[in-house]
Amino acid sequence: MTRDEIASLLSSVLAELKLQPDISFRIDIPPRKELGDYASNIGILAGRALKTNPIKVAEQIAAKAAEIDSGRNFAKVEFAKPGFVNFFLKPEYLQKNLLSIEKQDHDYGKSGVSNEKVLIEFVSANPTGPLHVGHGRWAVVGDIIARLLKATGNKVETEFYVNNVGAQVEKFEASVLARRQDEQPPEGGYGGSYVSSVKGNTRAEMLACMLEEQRQTLHQAGVDFNNWYEESSLHEKDKLRWAVEKLHDLRVTFEEEGAIWFKSEALGDDKNRVLMRADGRPTYFTADIAYHLDKFERGFDRLINIWGTDHHGYVSRLKAALKVLDLPVENFEIIIGQLVTLYRGDQPIRMSKRTGEMITFKEVIEEIGTDATRFFFAATDVNSHLDFDLELAKKKSNDNPVYYVQYAHARICSILKKTSGEASSTKVDLSTLMHPAERDLMFKLLTWPELVAEAARLRHPHRVTEYGRELATVFHKFYEQCRVLGDPARLKLVNASRITLRNVLELLGINAPEAM
Repeated sequence: MTRDEIASLLSSVLAELKLQPDISFRIDIPPRKELGDYASNIGILAGRALKTNPIKVAEQIAAKAAEIDSGRNFAKVEFAKPGFVNFFLKPEYLQKNLLSIEKQDHDYGKSGVSNEKVLIEFVSANPTGPLHVGHGRWAVVGDIIARLLKATGNKVETEFYVNNVGAQVEKFEASVLARRQDEQPPEGGYGGSYVSSVKGNTRAEMLACMLEEQRQTLHQAGVDFNNWYEESSLHEKDKLRWAVEKLHDLRVTFEEEGAIWFKSEALGDDKNRVLMRADGRPTYFTADIAYHLDKFERGFDRLINIWGTDHHGYVSRLKAALKVLDLPVENFEIIIGQLVTLYRGDQPIRMSKRTGEMITFKEVIEEIGTDATRFFFAATDVNSHLDFDLELAKKKSNDNPVYYVQYAHARICSILKKTSGEASSTKVDLSTLMHPAERDLMFKLLTWPELVAEAARLRHPHRVTEYGRELATVFHKFYEQCRVLGDPARLKLVNASRITLRNVLELLGINAPEAM
């Protein structure tokens, strides 16, 4: 039983008991095993809503839930102070799931809980230099979110927006030409050593050279975009002026000192914003409005952007513009990716984007490998700052989380190689799997599809890395306490663990080695 299924059961219980309080109860995995596999605070909330004793309400709910289930899934359903309802799954239910895991194989964990057409845009770095580690983090997080959304039934496209118009690309071209003449770059230009390696004689060729390097670095990290959308195409199709005209028709623009402004202050922004400068050149804000208009016009149900912390102030003004244009802002999500600090042990590594002294994303991949890069960048909540220890990421020990998870998979594969195909037998008595360590492992395997759905809904790749580490730990404890070789039922459990752990690593875009 998943938490959604238990929630549905409890809703039926409330209806049958004619309680029907308007409550949003939770279903959690309790911290102690004696409290059950799942527990709900439904009795507390229902008692409060009905102004009656929550323990008595919980007792009623537990009894009715057990009656409806009729022993199909739960060994028992109990109430507990101060108003919890605790659910204990039958061993047979957990055992039967092992066969389901084997049958689904690579599809175990996937579902059809959602069916939206989603466009997720991330990285979108200016094509004026190599990708830094912040870009790298957003690349990995965006790629895994896309994988999670696909795993839960959505049709997903990934997109990199190429800012190939404006002052920064003009300064980039001037910086390349200055370097070739042994001159200083213009003020605010680019002084990194990489500028010397930029090829091409025209601005377009120089940008193409830099974009190709970015593309290769992303590919090395296992990130390949469906679309590379150039800002210049918006200008060529006159979509920026069209967007400004639409805003003008809606009476949310005004003209001052020759420039056209958006009345964003009246819509919650801290001040009004320029759309078209006095010399006729559009601002980046105008390009953003036109770009997101284009996204919705392409027929996507949901838009997701991952932006750097320097874009935090853009969120409210862009959403205000889209709302005025009567676009479904509720289907437009912006995730603000937090910064990364690199360490070697306890020593931070200093970096500077424009002095040529920064450590690039490519250098990190080359130093620690793609698998460690992806795991570490995904392992911290995207809403939190990431402290990344390069030395830890290179360790071949259990202190290194990616090594720990991959080693667990390799260990399982090694065990199964010794069994002469015993794990593949379909006629196995699974009722012998009653040891506490076996039960813990079976329950952990059971929660994988639910975890995928939750990580996708919350846009939280770190939930997947956490699950991988937890599953590896539970497996190692099981293997230490239970003799596996010669026991067909336990080999079934080992094989189900292999499948699930491999699926965890595949969802993270990380190799699942069979030997280490």
